Amino acid sequence: SRVIRIGISLGPGTDPYHVDALTLHKPHGTTVHIHVLAVHRTFRQQGKGSILLWRYLQYLRCLPYVRRAVLMCEDFLVPFYQKSGFKGQGPSEISVGSLTFIEMYYPIRGHAFMRRNSGC
Repeated sequence: SRVIRIGISLGPGTDPYHVDALTLHKPHGTTVHIHVLAVHRTFRQQGKGSILLWRYLQYLRCLPYVRRAVLMCEDFLVPFYQKSGFKGQGPSEISVGSLTFIEMYYPIRGHAFMRRNSGC
């Protein structure tokens, strides 16, 4: 499957819901890799990260070729992503020094463009 890598950030002076494509982008890829979801410390614990992620996942449902979103995160972030519907796939083979990651995926079911009043 082809991969689209995405970085999502929220910080001072940024568009609050801006998404940037990173270096690897394959048009019409079936898998989207969420490379970064970063919320500046002044905006944390306000639900903004959850909203940002939710809006992005809704956007993905508008893309007829996307079938899943994947990411890697630290153990302590697993519950955050599970609340948004991500499922764990197990430990990642990738590590950075002693830092290890869990691989997670989100199946993109149906497509919003097929539903009435979807906003797509």
